[in-house]
Amino acid sequence: MREEALKLSDIQAVLGVSKAAASMIRAGRYDRPGSELPQRYEALVALVRRVRQESGADAVSICYGCPREDCTGCRVAELV
Repeated sequence: MREEALKLSDIQAVLGVSKAAASMIRAGRYDRPGSELPQRYEALVALVRRVRQESGADAVSICYGCPREDCTGCRVAELV
């Protein structure tokens, strides 16, 4: 998920871990026996991807039908 990398602070907030643990989880180096954190992180990544794909598709269709020539200040354009 390099192009969509989550910020460490987001990982910390969602998974409830320290910054060091969030960094290790994101890098794929968190290997604690019995820990569900790597699986929970992968589920979070999958969710973020799905939401971005769904919202991106909708945003593209909205932009395609927009009569504006300049996207400055457009909230939808910020999503795309």
